[in-house]
Amino acid sequence: MNDKTKNRKNPGLKISLITLFLSLSQTLCHSDGGDSLIRFMDGSMLHGELQQVSLQQGIRWAHTDLTKPVDFRPDNLAWIRFEGARPVKRNNEPSVHIRFHNGDEVLGNLIGLDEQQVQFSTWFNEQLFAPRDVLRSLAFLSPGFRILYEGPTSINGWQIGRDPKAWKYRDGVLISEGVGVLGRDFDLSGSSRIEFDLQWNGTFSLIVPVYTSALDRFDYRSNSYMFYISRGYVSLQRVQSGAGVRNLGQGQIPKMQTKNRVKIEIRINKEKAEMEMYIDGELARKWKDAKGFAATGSGISFFSQLNGPIVKLSNLRVSAWDGFSDPVKFAEASGDTDTVFLKNRDEVPGLIKSMDGQTVIINSLGANLKIPLERISRVSLAKPRNLALADKPWEVRAHFAGGAAVSFDLKQWEGTSLTGNSRNFGAVKFDSKFIRRLQFNLLNSQKTNETNGGGADQLWPWDD
Repeated sequence: MNDKTKNRKNPGLKISLITLFLSLSQTLCHSDGGDSLIRFMDGSMLHGELQQVSLQQGIRWAHTDLTKPVDFRPDNLAWIRFEGARPVKRNNEPSVHIRFHNGDEVLGNLIGLDEQQVQFSTWFNEQLFAPRDVLRSLAFLSPGFRILYEGPTSINGWQIGRDPKAWKYRDGVLISEGVGVLGRDFDLSGSSRIEFDLQWNGTFSLIVPVYTSALDRFDYRSNSYMFYISRGYVSLQRVQSGAGVRNLGQGQIPKMQTKNRVKIEIRINKEKAEMEMYIDGELARKWKDAKGFAATGSGISFFSQLNGPIVKLSNLRVSAWDGFSDPVKFAEASGDTDTVFLKNRDEVPGLIKSMDGQTVIINSLGANLKIPLERISRVSLAKPRNLALADKPWEVRAHFAGGAAVSFDLKQWEGTSLTGNSRNFGAVKFDSKFIRRLQFNLLNSQKTNETNGGGADQLWPWDD
């Protein structure tokens, strides 16, 4: 067994061999501080604080149980997760979700695309260029799209019921081990999509009131809709002050009887008074309130009903929704063929000649077709012949709060500023307070159920 293998299997051996390196001119700072978490390639994890980065020596990590900070080489690391990352600040609402072949993805606005390159803007740069062959797909977002919340990153902003010990926050997860309510005002107004990972042990019962004003209590006097989720079943009730409670129907979820973790998505079409629940991307049940949408609140709460079972909520995302677009999975283009996917579910294969903010021109069966962008849900670009990616020790992927994942060869990290070079679109610069996870060893780090590690975090359920 070589030294490198030993270090990966037992990071503790690395600690005893490391000597401290010269300090950088500035101490690293991230968001609001807090207890960050570092994960090694063998699955070991250590809480603490990132203090410094040296491209020559590695990552300096501090922990209260260590007599002094220690240094880790990047080839031993899977990722670092930071507490309290702040949502990115945007000058304009994004209109397109752009994915790249190497796993990067950004939300932004398309400026133009031709046979050589794509030009777009995003929150960290108003004008970016990328070679066309690094582009995988563009999914067009509905007008008014907004991510209202993405987290959790702390317990701040959440209201807890009478028992403050009923819910706690730890490492990006809200955890309940007893009976209690936890809620938050998300400023829900129109239609919305609510997504979260749910994990449990044993028999559990969770109530999720939506569009509610009762954030820290279970209240049948509030005007809301309540989803009852248990191991294998889901049901929906309409709760209306002065009119009582009405059951709108129940659905079965067989897969929840054979596993203990699922991804839940709730889509609420306020205009049509329709609600849908998806479990791991599959429709579990659809409801319609024949009397119209009755809820009047703007928050969501979670009520764990039983003592004993542990319930965990993570990867919670609440976003505004247009109420009609159907984010189903689309197949990616193959070979030398591009594909335009229309909103009516038709597909147009061919070679995309150009795109701008209004139209797409695609050569299909020898003819150039001009298609208005408003009719298109997504375009998929042909796969390049060579997808080989170099394994660079300091190539990292930053996952940002609010929707983006960008990999780059890290050149410098001073204070809160990171600079580097993206293989997709060149020089980049980021503020560390927006980074919720920094991933290392992009070709080798493994996905885990607990951490959603590995490639870029899935931003949308229709991405494969």
